[in-house]
Amino acid sequence: MKIVKARIYLVESGGISPVLLELETEDGSRGLGEAAIAYGAGTTAAAGMVKDVLDRYLRGGVSPSDSERVWNEFYDHGFWAKGGGPVVMSGISAVEQAMVDLRARALGVPAYELLGGRVNDRLRAYCNGWYFGCTSDADLPMAAERAAAEGYGALKFYPFVEILAEGRLRHPSRRSVADQSLLRRALDRMKEIRRAVGAEVELMLDLSAGIAPDDTVRFCHALEEVGISFIEEPTVPGDTRALAEVKRAIPQSVAVGERLYSRYGFRDVLEARAADILQPDVGNTGGLMEARRIAAMAEAYGLKVQPHICASALSTAVGMHFSAAVPNFYWQEHFPYWARIPGHVDVIDDPVEDTVKNGVIPVNDRPGFGVSLRREVAENWLWAELDLI
Repeated sequence: MKIVKARIYLVESGGISPVLLELETEDGSRGLGEAAIAYGAGTTAAAGMVKDVLDRYLRGGVSPSDSERVWNEFYDHGFWAKGGGPVVMSGISAVEQAMVDLRARALGVPAYELLGGRVNDRLRAYCNGWYFGCTSDADLPMAAERAAAEGYGALKFYPFVEILAEGRLRHPSRRSVADQSLLRRALDRMKEIRRAVGAEVELMLDLSAGIAPDDTVRFCHALEEVGISFIEEPTVPGDTRALAEVKRAIPQSVAVGERLYSRYGFRDVLEARAADILQPDVGNTGGLMEARRIAAMAEAYGLKVQPHICASALSTAVGMHFSAAVPNFYWQEHFPYWARIPGHVDVIDDPVEDTVKNGVIPVNDRPGFGVSLRREVAENWLWAELDLI
C-alpha cells in the first residue's frame, strides 16, 4: 500500500484556523492528521511546512508503515527540526498522524492499539472554553456555573486576560509590569468563579507565561484560599530554571508542555524536576509516537500527563487515542462550546465531542482515529493538493 495523494486544508473557523492533512493510498484509503497551530500567528506557515515535509519525504510511493523512517529522515536531515519550534514540528506531526491513521485503518484497529493498547476506557475531561460568549467579568460566574451544571467537574481559565467586547480574549502585554492591579483583578475574578461553582468543582489556571516570575509567585500564594488544582505555563517556555524556581516557590502543581517540542524539548524539564504535569500537544510536538515517548519519560520521573488540545475536532479524536494508551494519564483537555463562536465550522464527521457525558469521554474502538472529513465542508478550505507518485 503506497501513499499517492495528499490534501492540505486551512480552515477558518470562528477565530481559530485548523490545518488538516488528508493522505490517500492507491486503494482509496484515507488518513488524517493535524498541524496544531490553530490559534495565534503561524497557521499559513504550518500549512506550508506540511507541504514541505510531503514534497521532501513522501514522494515516490511511501508506505504508511514507514512513519518512523520518515520522522527520523526529517529530524536528521531537515536541519531545522533539531531544536525546532512549533511550525517545523507541526509539519511532521500532521504527516506522522495521518500515516498512523492509515496504518490502523488498514489493520482494522483503533489507533491506540499501535501505541500498546488501551489502558483507559474512560477519560475524565476538564472544560475549557466555558467562557465563550462572555463579554465582561460579570458574565464569568454564571458561565462557570452553567458548565458545572452540565456535568463538568473541572474548569480551566486564563485569569489575566482582558475580555474584549466581541467576547475574544487578549493576554497581557509586556508582562503587565506597569499594571500591578492586574493581580488583584485576577484574584477577584477567581474568587467570584469559585463562589459560583462551589467547593467540589476543580479549577485550573493557564497563565500563558503572561506575567513576571515574582508576580506569578505572589499571585499563586494569594490564590491558596481559592483552591487551584494546577498552574499551567507560569513562566516563558524554554526557561527551565525560572520554571523550576517558580515550581518550588508556589503551593500548586505546575503543568507545562504545549510550547515544548519533541522529547528533546521536554528532557531539561524532567531532569530539573521543574513540573508536575506534562502537556505535550500531539499536533506540534512531533506526532503520536513522539508524544507517547514523552509520556513514558514522564512516567519514569513520576509525572502525570495530559495532552494539550486546542484545534479542530480531529485533534480531540487524536488526543483520545493518545490518552487511552497512557498509564500516567491525568486529564483530557476539552472544548465543548466551540459552536458559541460566530463563524465556527464543523469539518469532522462523528466527532468525539458528541459522545461526552458528565465530563467523561468514553474511548471508542472505531478503526484509525475513528473520524473522517465532512468533505462537502472541507472542500471549501482546500489549500493545496499534491500527487505524490
